Amino acid sequence: MTRSLRTIGALFAACVPSLAASAAHADRSTISGNAGTITLDWQATQDKAGRPLIVGHMITYGARSGYCIPRLLVETLDSQGEVVARNTGFIPGYVGGYDNVYFEEPVRAPGPAYRVSIPSWSNCAGGQ
Repeated sequence: MTRSLRTIGALFAACVPSLAASAAHADRSTISGNAGTITLDWQATQDKAGRPLIVGHMITYGARSGYCIPRLLVETLDSQGEVVARNTGFIPGYVGGYDNVYFEEPVRAPGPAYRVSIPSWSNCAGGQ
C-alpha cells in the first residue's frame, strides 16, 4: 500500500568537484528513512559519449517497509556553492529494507560541483 510522500528536503546532500577534474570523486550521504537508514554512494563521471553523468547506489539498512519510486535530485552548484540548476530523476522500481540499487542520472546542466539527494519517496510494503 502506498502512503503519502515523505519529503526530507535538503538534509541528504553532498558535493563533488567539477567533471573537468582529472579523477572522479565519490561521495556518501546517509539519512533516516522508514525506521532504518538510506545511504547514497555516488560519483560524477561521464558516459561513453563524454556527457556528464551521476552514477551510484541507493543502499538501505532496515525498514518497516520499502521505498517505491525514490526521487533523485541532482543540483548543479556554482563555484560559491549556490544552486544554479536542478534536475529530478527516479531510481527505478522498488528498493527494499535491506537493498542496494544502482542508478544513473544524466547531468542536464554541467557545473563545477553537484549535490545529490533523495527528496521524497512513496512508502510501500512487500514490493507493491
